[in-house]
Amino acid sequence: MTRVPIWHSVQEVPAELGPTAVSIGNYDGVHRGHRFVLDQLRHHAETRSLAPVALTFWPHPRHVMGDPARTPLLTGHEDRDRLLLLAGMHGVLDLEFTVDFAQHSPEEFVRIFLVEGLGARCVVLGEDALFGRGNLGTIETMRELGEQYGFEVVTVDELGPDGVGAGRISSSGIRRDLLDGDVAAANQALGRLHTVTDVVHHGFRRGRELGFPTANLGPSPAGLIPADGVYAGYLTVAEQIPAHLGTSPLAGAPATISIGTNPTFAPDGEGGAGGAPCRTVEAYVHGDHDLDLYGDLVRLEFVDYQRPTLKFDSIETLVEQMDEDVEVTRRTLAAEYSRPGIPD
Repeated sequence: MTRVPIWHSVQEVPAELGPTAVSIGNYDGVHRGHRFVLDQLRHHAETRSLAPVALTFWPHPRHVMGDPARTPLLTGHEDRDRLLLLAGMHGVLDLEFTVDFAQHSPEEFVRIFLVEGLGARCVVLGEDALFGRGNLGTIETMRELGEQYGFEVVTVDELGPDGVGAGRISSSGIRRDLLDGDVAAANQALGRLHTVTDVVHHGFRRGRELGFPTANLGPSPAGLIPADGVYAGYLTVAEQIPAHLGTSPLAGAPATISIGTNPTFAPDGEGGAGGAPCRTVEAYVHGDHDLDLYGDLVRLEFVDYQRPTLKFDSIETLVEQMDEDVEVTRRTLAAEYSRPGIPD
């Protein structure tokens, strides 16, 4: 059985890995800007016969040292690490970030994790890189430590939406796009379709009663939930529970995705703490499917925003709108000539 090259301590790094080229970052979203740096890392690794490795952290440092609500993460933990491997890394050193970990001085961090842990011979970073206790380490610090410990430091420019130097692609900018419902802009910056992953939960079964059975995600899926509304997208069964292994898994199935509080049914009083309506994420998979996905891990990929969440005066009007939503999704997906999603 092939071991997935994701390590959570320097002790897990295999000795046969050999000397490495390393880049350091949080990589939330593994967007185009990140992949530009990783492409440069692979290039410098290949020309020096080194193994390219990404060094990253979980939880996100801002979740440990600040308010998690201020930095909703674009990508779940496992998806983030898988995307790093798909970017051509030979391994990912994924370290647990704690308050104690944050106390490493810049020199300690470099010596323990880069030099002794990964055998780094080349470190690839942006000019604004910061590291070590209190972010005291700068790119100049890294260069000085490189001279001390015998590794080369290579800097790369930021990648903008239209190429190097054309305005910076950032995780925070993509977060703003998604929270505004502009998934098309977010996808452009990501270089792939934005994805939310979770196990399918039991809902109120209203969709099934209306002829539109949906897969309902839980309240805290992996990946940033876009603004309330209806979206065109895809559903993939990433992992099936044992009882379903004999069925045909869905991969990239066209889906109409709804996010919101189901205002048409709000008078029922169903809600969360304090009676507030629950925000739900549910996907209707197109076609004649008798789906039983409860307990399966699914990925939703968002292609484009269709309309806001609305309250309807009757069930008949709601069903008419749902028929129209499905048709709009079909037209939207038909216009998509490629689907740069997260491969398995």
